[in-house]
Amino acid sequence: MIRTNFLTYCVIFCLLAPTILCQTVFVPSTHWVYDFLDRLEAKRITPIVLAGTRPMTRAEIARHLDRADEARGKLSKTERDQLDFLLFEFQEHATKKSSQKTRIKKFTELSWMNAWWPEFLYPLGRHLLEIDAGSLEINFDPIFYRSRLYANDDTLQAQERVNIDTNGFLLWGTVGPYVGYYTDVRDSREWGTRSYPAGNTTEEGLGFVQGNGRQIYHDETVAYVLFSRNYLHLQFGKDTNIWGPAYGGQLFLSEHATSYDQLKLQLVFKRIKFTYLLAWLKHYTPGYFSGDPITKMMAAHRFEFSPHRLIDIGLQSAVIYGGRSFEPSYMNPVMFYRSAEHYLGDLDNAAMGLDAELKLIPRTKLYGELFIDDLTTGKIGTGFYGNKVGYTAGALCVDLFGLPNLDLRAEYTAVRPFTYSHKDTVTAYAHFSTSLGHWSGPNAALWTGRLSYRFSRRIVTHLTTQLQKSGANTPDENVGGDLWRPHDPGTDAEYVDFLAGIQRSCTTVRAEMSYEFIRNGFIEMAYSSESRASEQALSGIPISGKREEIVLNLSFNF
Repeated sequence: MIRTNFLTYCVIFCLLAPTILCQTVFVPSTHWVYDFLDRLEAKRITPIVLAGTRPMTRAEIARHLDRADEARGKLSKTERDQLDFLLFEFQEHATKKSSQKTRIKKFTELSWMNAWWPEFLYPLGRHLLEIDAGSLEINFDPIFYRSRLYANDDTLQAQERVNIDTNGFLLWGTVGPYVGYYTDVRDSREWGTRSYPAGNTTEEGLGFVQGNGRQIYHDETVAYVLFSRNYLHLQFGKDTNIWGPAYGGQLFLSEHATSYDQLKLQLVFKRIKFTYLLAWLKHYTPGYFSGDPITKMMAAHRFEFSPHRLIDIGLQSAVIYGGRSFEPSYMNPVMFYRSAEHYLGDLDNAAMGLDAELKLIPRTKLYGELFIDDLTTGKIGTGFYGNKVGYTAGALCVDLFGLPNLDLRAEYTAVRPFTYSHKDTVTAYAHFSTSLGHWSGPNAALWTGRLSYRFSRRIVTHLTTQLQKSGANTPDENVGGDLWRPHDPGTDAEYVDFLAGIQRSCTTVRAEMSYEFIRNGFIEMAYSSESRASEQALSGIPISGKREEIVLNLSFNF
């Protein structure tokens, strides 16, 4: 009954609300428009973005671009070029109609080409097929990705090579005044000098993986239908979510795991954004692809608001449960899930989170995240295993030293032992075998520094340095370094020091350059140098290693 009433209220709200044509879809969180808005927010040009909840819709992003256009005089030449391109990219929702022309459009308008070029191919220079039939809009693009990695590692006898080829297509559009649809299909093959698993399995960050020892195949599809009217969005389908302002990995929900089926309700206002999420997750076991799949549920909600134009605050909670069908308490979008979990027998994995962004210093954004899996306030600072928390502190400084387009980001993340794990591994904070939160996992710390410079809209460079430390479980001691090995009160210590266990560290320096040669077509080059140190499991004697990598990527609509 609660579930029925909730959906009924949503329908009534939509029918009674004033009519505004706002059909739209979400913009993937990998799109560089989020980085652009992040910089403008730090410069106080678009002070209230509420981008801690992503993905955002095309209509929502276009509203921020309109505000940026009003402050065009405060932008650098590169930023103005970026804005002009984005106003063209989101022209259906932007107030200003851009006269931007892509290289594809200029090519098709050449006199010797225009005579025979089919009108239905790249009609505006944006999408391969772009059809506007009044109440039906269709956009279609191919997806192409080629990656080549070459590495020298002193633990290997020969050079390591990894090749990844991805092909697919992107189909999205709108039906009528309120409904949008989105389908992104990708099929990938990876091969090289590595040894790959045989049979059907899963890998970090992926769902289904099929291998034969010499190579692996995996596919990924994001597909959903989105109902939008005024301030309300109701999404059903398969997608990912990012909750939190951090750059190097979010603690609460990140895109590290593969996409998942979900029902999402979102209300978006100028200073407030509320999101309710009901997700169907997968628990991976060796028998998962042999007729024994295990499904678990996640209910989560996030309230992001801006009490002042220089302050953004996010509050969120989630609960993961398995082995049973819907729980009415978790279908309630305004329920306090920790209390609901206690009401239902204290069987599930509940978590809470808090994050904030401060723009008090000109051209600077300070931000932080706090993830609370479990916490006993009377034992804070004691190393109690039950204090399973993670936190991030970071800063973004744009136009460093007054130099346009030069940015510096610094970030620190710490995740305490046993965080994300649960007494029932089915309800661990994971999808397939990958954490839903930060990629580093529990009992780990990460320092990140990143210097970025934009030579132009098309050419972007980054220099990143990163230091990661972790404490791994020993053969005879569980120190909380494994998401899939929860604390056992009968055998494991009650108090565990942060980074206890087998000490591991990795220092990486990475230089990257990206060139957009046509719309959504990128050539990327990267070089990285990595130094590792680790204690041997039994003797405790430190061992070290070095690795150098060169990566070349060619992508189109990827």
